[in-house]
Amino acid sequence: MSRELFSTEAEHGVLGALLLEGDLFDLITEKVKVSDFHDLENAALFQAMVDCHAAGQPIDVVTVADQCRFLPSGEPTMAYAGDIARNVPSTANWTAYARIMRERSVLRQVIQAADVIREQASADRPVAEIVALAQQATADLRDLDDGAPKYQRLDQMMGRAADIIDDKFNGRMPSWPSTGLKDLDELAQGIRPKKVTVIAGLPGSGKTTLALQIAQHNAIAKRKPWLVFSIEMPGEELGVRAIASLGGVDLRRLDNPAKMQDDDWSKMVGAVAQAANAPLFICDDPVQTPASIRATSRQCQREHGLAGIVVDYLGLIQLEKRGRSRTEEVGAISKALLRLAKELDVPVIELAQLNRDSTKRPGKKPQASDLRDSGEIEADASCIILVHRDMDSEAGQNGVTELLMPKCRHAKVGSCVVQQQGEYGRFVDFSGNPFPSDEEVEMGRSLASQYRRKSA
Repeated sequence: MSRELFSTEAEHGVLGALLLEGDLFDLITEKVKVSDFHDLENAALFQAMVDCHAAGQPIDVVTVADQCRFLPSGEPTMAYAGDIARNVPSTANWTAYARIMRERSVLRQVIQAADVIREQASADRPVAEIVALAQQATADLRDLDDGAPKYQRLDQMMGRAADIIDDKFNGRMPSWPSTGLKDLDELAQGIRPKKVTVIAGLPGSGKTTLALQIAQHNAIAKRKPWLVFSIEMPGEELGVRAIASLGGVDLRRLDNPAKMQDDDWSKMVGAVAQAANAPLFICDDPVQTPASIRATSRQCQREHGLAGIVVDYLGLIQLEKRGRSRTEEVGAISKALLRLAKELDVPVIELAQLNRDSTKRPGKKPQASDLRDSGEIEADASCIILVHRDMDSEAGQNGVTELLMPKCRHAKVGSCVVQQQGEYGRFVDFSGNPFPSDEEVEMGRSLASQYRRKSA
């Protein structure tokens, strides 16, 4: 015998309990929402009760009828509410009625999700996209209220925090993921799990290089599994960049192997050996949605574990349902990546573009407000790193790059200077004076000598 997808009796039981005992309002509305009602008349009556409470009125047959005189069918609210109040078996059983309502509501949502998935499957869309949509749809339904409180006492949280501090002091706590760059690590104090770090810059500034280097460092040097969504750049190009970065082989010679020298070949072999079996995973599918990113991330976590995610870049992610403005879409995508970081307990590094307003102001230094498309990106980020390289200056032409951190919830805002080695597709720690004085220039000192790089 098939289960009914709604229970009129349970809906009337919840409504009747509220009409007879208005003090139950907070308890009942914590369990039941307007959307949980199947019958439109019952949903409208419940909404009238919510409106009564919001207006500071007590909830009974008279006040509810005064708030909403007629239901969608045209029936007077007072008559309908009076019948329910007279026939409710007992207000003591409202929790059972609410549980039945909630279960039937979830069943209807499951069927609705299945219908959407069936419709998408019939539309001849890619199988992987349909699977990702199905996983997202069912994930949204995974938790029925189990009755456990959604709050905890402050002293319990403080106790757990004290245990974490003690574990850190005694070396029992794993350290935050590192960037691999000394000054940047001191500035940002690690890449934090459950949070979103935004790396932003103008096209060609090196933001992709920095993000990939962070993932590469953690996966190869620390042997922690990281997942990179390279929406813009194909995986083969990432492979070439990794060879250049790890092996110290000039990218130009890798692009033209006829010019490669004997030691370049040995360096390439050494770079491949360094990365052997390293848990750095690349997804270079150019079509990504929040649902597909979540599905791939969960699969990677199940099969290999997961210590961090890089998304390159935010502006290329698509929403399953279009129709909103691009600003609203980017805001929704940003929120989805923040939820993913919290759900999987890993840091998410998302790359974003800057508009060119910074190039018009003195000093040309970018600000967080220069983030393109949406202020939601700035709001959702725990840490923002802006990659700034002024190519109109001799310092910038020599690879001197300033990493500005205008926002960080766990460290003091500031900046640091790193050296970009474009020929190797990497950054290294900077040594020397990044901003030489006019006197030094006039003395005829070779500027190139001021930008010596530490050996890789």
